[in-house]
Amino acid sequence: MRKLLILGLACLPALALADAADLMAITNPAVIDTRATFRATATGFAADDFVPAHRIAETWRDAPTPRPGRNLAVGFGRAEVSQSYGGWTFGTFKRVDALGEGNRDTVRIYAAFEDPDSLLAQSGHYNLNYRFKGYSADGLRFAWAGAMSERLTVGAAVNLLKAGTLRVEKVSGTAVSGGGVATVNGRRELLYTGLDYTSPDRADLNDFAPATREQTDNGWGRAIDLGLQWRPRDDLRVSAALTDLFGQLRWNNVPQLTQDFNNASWPLQFNSPSAVAKITGTNRYRDYTLQLKPKAAAAVEWSQPGWSVGAGLAATRGLILPEANASWGRADGLLLRVSYEARFKSAGAAVHYGPFYASLRTDRSNLNDARAVGATAGLAIRF
Repeated sequence: MRKLLILGLACLPALALADAADLMAITNPAVIDTRATFRATATGFAADDFVPAHRIAETWRDAPTPRPGRNLAVGFGRAEVSQSYGGWTFGTFKRVDALGEGNRDTVRIYAAFEDPDSLLAQSGHYNLNYRFKGYSADGLRFAWAGAMSERLTVGAAVNLLKAGTLRVEKVSGTAVSGGGVATVNGRRELLYTGLDYTSPDRADLNDFAPATREQTDNGWGRAIDLGLQWRPRDDLRVSAALTDLFGQLRWNNVPQLTQDFNNASWPLQFNSPSAVAKITGTNRYRDYTLQLKPKAAAAVEWSQPGWSVGAGLAATRGLILPEANASWGRADGLLLRVSYEARFKSAGAAVHYGPFYASLRTDRSNLNDARAVGATAGLAIRF
């Protein structure tokens, strides 16, 4: 009886075994269903180092508190509906991936756009260094999983992707403030499908105004996923996944705005009337192929009757999110799980009952102040 309980907890469907893979919306294809199973799942995680996560794309009400060195802003999300039987799965999904990084000076300069006094009131020299890459895509997934032995299952998936929104941004340079004036030298490059066309005779400095207007075409792409699940002992489960291998997405005629700041006095509206903006650049359309960066996840879980403990990590593009968890309950009844993610210091709680699963994580009890938030929900109906 004890052995059956351990095996039941170790072999719970992937929906119940949420771990660090959920932080980056990674799907492990190494899942075998002995009965036809319909799944609907959604998972998302967003976090940053300097302001409440839900305000990252809005006006910041309070001054940011960036950390020394590399500051991150990340977001991963995926919603999928799939049908599986035996080792075969067919699904359709929508995904969003975004990762931005910049130094502490860049965060402070960005905040000064809305609060110029925070920059102009004191003298200083700032180095600007910011990178962002984000995209969305719709897709179809064809997956296969097979048992190599009684204890080892491997899987692979082929993903056909339709490109959605794309934003690639880079800022570099310096800013010097003194005497109530800030002078900026540097470059901003923005490749963004959301840039609206403006006629050149009506354009301002920050408008996208090429000589002619083109239609952006969101192209296609593909990616391959690999995974495994291994039980070296009845009470031990190891899983690993590597996704977005050989992944590509293509766009045609993407708006690109380049701005060179050459001793530009900033912000202009707060300077003397004689201040002149020295901003030059180009406005054009270009074709772009995005090489998807692989995402990896690995986890280990030790199970005993009625409880289990585990640890895992997810990684991509130099970002590593480690996580530890503990679970209580029955595989065929109510199962509760708590977890802790160490990079952004967020804690999570999850519940699994019957075909339903849901979880929530945050780094603060007040979600309005949280810099890391995540949620997962889903169901698995077996026929």
